[in-house]
Amino acid sequence: MIRKGKKVAILAGGTSQERVISLLSAEQLQRWLSETDYKSYIIDVQGASWIYTLPDGRNLQVDKNTFSLPLPEGTLPLDMAFITTHGTPGENGLLQGYLELMQIPFTSGETFTQAISFHKSACKRYLQGVVPLLPSIEIKRFEDLDIEQVVREIGFPLFLKPNDNGSSVGVVKVHNANELHKAALSVFEISSDIMLEKFCPGTELSCGMIQIGARQLSFPVAEIISPSEFFDFKTKYDGSSQEIVPARIPLPTAQLVQQYTADAYTRLGCRGMARADYILYDGVPYFLEINTCPGLTAESIIPKQVNALGRTMPELLSEFLDSLRN
Repeated sequence: MIRKGKKVAILAGGTSQERVISLLSAEQLQRWLSETDYKSYIIDVQGASWIYTLPDGRNLQVDKNTFSLPLPEGTLPLDMAFITTHGTPGENGLLQGYLELMQIPFTSGETFTQAISFHKSACKRYLQGVVPLLPSIEIKRFEDLDIEQVVREIGFPLFLKPNDNGSSVGVVKVHNANELHKAALSVFEISSDIMLEKFCPGTELSCGMIQIGARQLSFPVAEIISPSEFFDFKTKYDGSSQEIVPARIPLPTAQLVQQYTADAYTRLGCRGMARADYILYDGVPYFLEINTCPGLTAESIIPKQVNALGRTMPELLSEFLDSLRN
């Protein structure tokens, strides 16, 4: 039986390098939800430990057998889960598997969607023929690195990307073959397999969207200007990058980016808010990745896009959560 109440567990934290950003997203989300009819509870998920902190500072463990909080005044069933856990376990399908078993409504795609969309190489294979893609090669730990294949299929410069990290964590730009082995070793320290992807100069773009019931709503495209060589983890969150919404691109190009985002979202089976990133070169927006649990901090792109759409986050979130209860 699906619960119909308005008590929202914000599942945040996690164990990835994006943990701090996740907790900031959770705090901002709770502020927005305080302006709605929904009551939210931030749950810090760290492995098997799911902690809710009472106003007096005491910590309680979520009862995962019933998905409830054992409050001093009595047990509080949690009606739905808003997943803001960037990286593992919220963006790769682990939390979703538990919530599906418990029949708890949640705000992202299902287990399969999350698993395949989070793995960069798998996601690109799944989206072949759906969106424009840059050439790439997947390499697993302990495999030999075939420099001739890299030169033939990708060339230099290129990007090394961990297949199972977000927020550009571990991404390295490699300019020549001499740098490649050392860079690969550094990336393998945080991931068991990596993607080598062709470097493409151009304009970085990001497009968010949400599905509410059967209706898909695309957000205005954002143009990203980074002070570093690319939009890395530091510039994503330290305020040094510029996000211009709407992007300074022709309207037909913006509409094409929105269409590709909707096509990828639908093909993957996404749900709720998601954000796809692109590099625009010679009029073609090349798909880079999709974020199915996008950041919701004060520096994040999605809130800026929603604002440019003429909507407020509290009203949009309330409308979306209402749809999960129906």
